[in-house]
Amino acid sequence: MGRRACPGEGLARRTLNLTLGSLIQCFEWKRVDEAEADMTEGNGIIMPKAVPLEAMCRARPIIMNKVLSESMDV
Repeated sequence: MGRRACPGEGLARRTLNLTLGSLIQCFEWKRVDEAEADMTEGNGIIMPKAVPLEAMCRARPIIMNKVLSESMDV
């Protein structure tokens, strides 16, 4: 807080949003198995999941090329 706050915090927040948006837009996501996701909580302060969610991704080539070419123009 104040003068001792991290000067890169704003950049980190914007980069995180851009990265998450790119992962959602540029990839097709599927679960590894067809079982329902187990939402039980594990131990810890940040409430991790007891059983981690496993997913596979496949790039969407048309969207990926368009997004990457537009980001290079900026």
